[in-house]
Amino acid sequence: MLALFFALGCAKLPPTHHGPGFEDLRKQVTAEGVEVLPPVFVEDLAAPPLPPLKPPSEIESRLREGQEHLGEPSVLDPADPQAAAFLRNDFVGAIRFGGGLIRTGETALEARARFIEFSAQPELRAQSATWLKATVEAVVTGAKVPELAPTPGEDLTVPTLARVPQRGVDELDGRDNLNLPRVNVEPQAMAPSAAGARWALVPYLRSYYVHNGGWFLGHEWGCSGGARVEVLLALYDRRSGQPVWWQVSTGRHLEEMLAQPSRAEMDQFLLWAEDEVEVDLSKGFLH
Repeated sequence: MLALFFALGCAKLPPTHHGPGFEDLRKQVTAEGVEVLPPVFVEDLAAPPLPPLKPPSEIESRLREGQEHLGEPSVLDPADPQAAAFLRNDFVGAIRFGGGLIRTGETALEARARFIEFSAQPELRAQSATWLKATVEAVVTGAKVPELAPTPGEDLTVPTLARVPQRGVDELDGRDNLNLPRVNVEPQAMAPSAAGARWALVPYLRSYYVHNGGWFLGHEWGCSGGARVEVLLALYDRRSGQPVWWQVSTGRHLEEMLAQPSRAEMDQFLLWAEDEVEVDLSKGFLH
């Protein structure tokens, strides 16, 4: 009985993103090959609306009194696609904070940087797409899974992602480089198809950004300069349209005591964040 207890206690349980019959699935995909789709930017997909912008509350207005010399805070309008992508943590680009912090919010008064500016979206979109495509191809090759060419004339509609709020607090709350509240993403079903390759691998890029030191929304202490990369890799069975395996990988780097990194330093932070994602995906794909 004791031996059975230890055997069960030491057994490696499959991660929750593995569907039923995973061992057979791995053999099938390895034997049949997979079609790898181009990277999909999450910020380009349909997303649930954010609460509309409202004027500052009385308490919030009083907190701003006596700070007129600092200038009016940057407006993050949820109706603006760029601001909405940032607030959802689906952003690709460079973020610049300034002016210290303000407190804002309706349910709770949360810290955020007074000034927030966005830049470098076109170049970082191009760079991130090139990186993610090469990374996923290397992961597939490393797993010894044949990569299949797309079927000519195939029109494959990539599904949006489900958003699942993460309740409670996280150990990185207060100093992390993303906006609160935390919301996780999961793949949803696509339209089934009897044509083309059975297995399709969809790389979703949720975030790929650099920043100087400042306050993302909801973090009391703020963070130093850094970078963040988040990827969701989803394997679909095209016959059923269901996601049968997926993995979320995050690369995160904060350079302690460095508030104003140079462009070269920011690029290095991205490289380190990319490395974390590459290693994680290589270890996780079909394992």
